Amino acid sequence: MSFPRSAVSVARGLSRPRAAGLPPRSSRHATRMPGGPKFKAGDSVRQTGIYEVTHDRDHRAAHDVVMLADDVFPSCETCDQRVRFRLVRTAPYIFQDQDFEEPR
Repeated sequence: MSFPRSAVSVARGLSRPRAAGLPPRSSRHATRMPGGPKFKAGDSVRQTGIYEVTHDRDHRAAHDVVMLADDVFPSCETCDQRVRFRLVRTAPYIFQDQDFEEPR
C-alpha cells in the first residue's frame, strides 16, 4: 500500500517540530511517551501523534496508527469497543505547520 509522502513523514516523525498555534519546541524530535493512559473507542483524540492500537483477545497484533487531535478514536470491526489506544509519540500534522499551511 502506498501512502502520501506527508503521511509517511508524520509517521516517521520527520515533519517540522512546530505546528500552527502551538508554541515552539526546544527539540527537533517529537515527544516520546514511554507509557501513559490508554484511550478507548469513542474518546476524543487530545494530541496528534502516533498511537499503539491493542485489540481484544489478541485477534490482531498491536500496531501503530496516526491520529489527529479532535478526531474520535474508532471502534474495531472485530472487537468493537474493546480496542485501546496509547500515545507513543506526538507528531504534528504537516498541514498545520506554518511552512506547509494552505493559504486561506
